[in-house]
Amino acid sequence: MTFRRLVLSIGVASLVAATAMALMLRPAHAHGFGERYDLPLPLSLFVIAGAAAVALSFLVAAVFLRGDAIHRAYPRYNLLRTPVVGAILSSPALTAPLQFLSVLLTIYVIIGGLIGTERAALNPAPAALYVGFWVGLSFFTALFGNLWALVNPWKVAWGFAEAVAAAFAPHQTLSRHLEYPRRWGQWPAVMVFGGFAVLETVIAGAAGPRALGWILVAYTVYNFAGMYLFGRDLWLRNAEGFTVVYGFMSRFSITEARSPVAGCRDCSTDGRCSAGNGDCVDCYECYSLADPQERQFNLRPFCVGLNRLGDVSAAPVALVILLLATVSFDGLSATPEWVVFSTQFLLQFPKYGGYLANLVGVVGLPIVFGILYVATCRAMMALAGSAASAPPDIPALARAFVFSLLPIALAYHYAHFLGFLVINGQRFLVLVSDPFGWGWDLFGTADATINIGVLSPVFIWYFSISAIVVGHIAGVYLAHVQAVRLYSHRRAALMSQAPMLVLMVCYTCASLWIISRPIAE
Repeated sequence: MTFRRLVLSIGVASLVAATAMALMLRPAHAHGFGERYDLPLPLSLFVIAGAAAVALSFLVAAVFLRGDAIHRAYPRYNLLRTPVVGAILSSPALTAPLQFLSVLLTIYVIIGGLIGTERAALNPAPAALYVGFWVGLSFFTALFGNLWALVNPWKVAWGFAEAVAAAFAPHQTLSRHLEYPRRWGQWPAVMVFGGFAVLETVIAGAAGPRALGWILVAYTVYNFAGMYLFGRDLWLRNAEGFTVVYGFMSRFSITEARSPVAGCRDCSTDGRCSAGNGDCVDCYECYSLADPQERQFNLRPFCVGLNRLGDVSAAPVALVILLLATVSFDGLSATPEWVVFSTQFLLQFPKYGGYLANLVGVVGLPIVFGILYVATCRAMMALAGSAASAPPDIPALARAFVFSLLPIALAYHYAHFLGFLVINGQRFLVLVSDPFGWGWDLFGTADATINIGVLSPVFIWYFSISAIVVGHIAGVYLAHVQAVRLYSHRRAALMSQAPMLVLMVCYTCASLWIISRPIAE
C-alpha cells in the first residue's frame, strides 16, 4: 500500500466511524440556559461535519508535516521593543495596580464569604471565584497569556513580605529553602485542582459562602506554609494548583515571556525550564531574574507553545487528563441523561444521593479518560512497531502526546462556559453594589436587569461547534508534530497517529452531543 493510499484509508475509516456514530444519535435540542430550541440542522449533520474537519486536518498534516519538521522556530515579535507598548508593559504603573487589586479582591472574597450573607445568590464572593477567577481568567489566559503569573495574590503577598523582611534583615531570607522532595513533583498541584473540581462540580451548592471563605483561608495557610518551607518559586511551580494549570493553558496563548537560557542556572528548576532548547520560554522566575534589556515579551502564533514539552512527568499527564475530564463532566452533569442517573442515587440516598452521583462522575470520568488514553498509546505503539531508532514505550508516549489533548480541553471549556460567563458576569456587576448582601447599593447597579438574551442560543451553538472543531484540529497538529519527532520513518509516524485520530473524532462527536442537550439542572 502506498503512503498516500494509507493516508486516505485512515481518513476514510475515521469518517465512516463518525458517520456511524452520528446516525445513532437521537435528535436533540441545543445546550442553553434552560431554554429548548431546535437546532438549525439535524445533529447528525453537525457531528459528521465536525468529524470530517478533524479527519481532514489529519490528512493535511500527514501530507505536509515531514519527518524533519521540528516546529520549534516560529515567527515572533517582541512587544517590549515597541516604543509606547513596551514602555507600558514594563512599567510598574501597570503591574503594581493589577497586583494590588488582585490581593484586595482575594481579601474581599475571603471576608465576603465569612461575614456576608449566607445566601450564595446574594453574595458576590462565590461569583467572583467561579465566574471571574475560574472561567473569566482561564478564557483570558488561553487567548492572551499568563496573567496569573503576574497577579497571583499569594505570590504577590509573599514577595512583598520578603521585600519588607529584607529591608530589616538584608542577610536573611523569609523562606527556609528546604529541599523539595523530588518524589512529590507536581502531585500537590494535581491534588489541589482535583479538590477544586470536586468543590465546583459536586459540592458547590452545599458549600455556601461561609464554607468557601474558610476554604480560601486554609488554602492561604497552605501556600504561605509551603513558600516558607521551600521558597516561593519552587512551591508555586509544583504545589500551587492554579499556577500549574494556568501555566499549561497559557502555552496555547498568543504571547510568551522569553529570557536568555544563561539565567536558568539561578532558577529553582536548576536549568530544566529551558528543556535543552537553547532558550527559556514561559518561565516567569527566569524572566524576573533576567536583565530587563534581554527580556522578550513576544507575540507568537496560537498553539505553538505546546510544542515545547519540557520535563514531562506523570503528574502533568494526570493533570491534563483531569482538566479535560472535569470540563467534560461539567457539561455532562447538566444533561437530562445525567439527571436520570442521579435520580437512582436519590432514591437510595434521599439526602446525599445527588452529591454521591456527581462524586462518582467527577472521580470516575478522569479514570475512564485515563484508561482510554493509555489504550490509545498502546495502540499507537503497536501500529508504529519498531520503526524508531529507540521505540518509545507506553509511558513515554503518554508523556509525549498529552499536551495535544490540552487544546481539546480548552475548546470544550470555551464551548461550555461562554454563555455562563456572559450571563453571570452581568450578575456579578449587579451583586458588586452590595458586597456583603446587606442591602447596599454602592454603585447604583443593585436593581439592574440581567439580559439573558445578550447572546442568542444559535450564536452560542455555532460558537461551540467552531471552538470544539478548532480545538481538535489543533490537537491533531500537535500530535503529528510529536510523532515526526519520535519516529524517524514517516510511515511509522503516520500509523502511530491513527489511534489518536480515532480518539479525537470520538471525543468530537461526544462533545457535540453534550452541548446539544438542554440544561436540566
